[in-house]
Amino acid sequence: MLSVAAVGALPLAARAQGPAAPKVTGYVQTRLEAIGDSGVFKLRRVRLGAQGGFTSWASYKVQAELRSGGTGATAAGVSATDLYVALAHGRWTATVGQSKTPFSIEFIRSSTVLELPERSMAVDSLGPNRDVGVKLEWNTAGAVALQGGVFNGDGINRATNRNKRFLYLGRVVVKPAAGWYLGASAAAKRDTTTWDVEGTWERGGVAARAEYLARRQSTARITTLGWYALAAYAVAPHRLQLVGRIQQFDPNDVLRGDRVTGYTGGAQYFLRGDDLKLQLEYTAFAEQGPALDNNRLIVQLQGRW
Repeated sequence: MLSVAAVGALPLAARAQGPAAPKVTGYVQTRLEAIGDSGVFKLRRVRLGAQGGFTSWASYKVQAELRSGGTGATAAGVSATDLYVALAHGRWTATVGQSKTPFSIEFIRSSTVLELPERSMAVDSLGPNRDVGVKLEWNTAGAVALQGGVFNGDGINRATNRNKRFLYLGRVVVKPAAGWYLGASAAAKRDTTTWDVEGTWERGGVAARAEYLARRQSTARITTLGWYALAAYAVAPHRLQLVGRIQQFDPNDVLRGDRVTGYTGGAQYFLRGDDLKLQLEYTAFAEQGPALDNNRLIVQLQGRW
């Protein structure tokens, strides 16, 4: 079992380990998802990859994903996720290729160690995705971590730069006291700027995490806002964890009636840590405008190797 702050609080690229045969890794997330009065069984994620070291200071990771569409009109597809080489020296790591952009603790953390099957609305909508570019990281082994990157800004699996403008990102995370991590991120491209403020705390079997995100589109004069707060409690350490989350997302601060608030209750049952676990999530959504029949139930089984 991994707590809220144990993974991703101080992000690091895969450290080079020296020449070695590739290590095959992967995971499967299969689920029952019911929204309103409809339900479907589907593969949320199936990922298979390999990682290893060229030398003591250079490593690589290659990973691909198979995902089912979840509807009769959308077929399953295969796409690359991580395709990069990482170069390490002392406290520095440089990552070149396609990787996660350094923005938002919830996005940086692998979905295999998240407390709930789905990320928050704000992170899904506002956080930059994987991209092709260069990322630098500096870490003092716990007290301070800095990240910065320059990417094409066109997103995952697009080795282009259509508008000839780069996406610039920066992130800082500090540990002011035992169990506490505080961080801030910023991303900018063309007329769009995105900010994120984050915090995590854990003590014993209790853990909490919160983020506030905002994106400003200067030309359109629109600001998109979102936040979430999550708490988790280990009822039975390494076996059962209860999780609660409240979140809110406002896609356009100019318009009225489009804000959505979500209230989530969930649990994780660990059969063998995060390598084999069962997750449950139920979210009730409250719309600022007309109510929708969109409350969501997810039951997900995860296997990881």
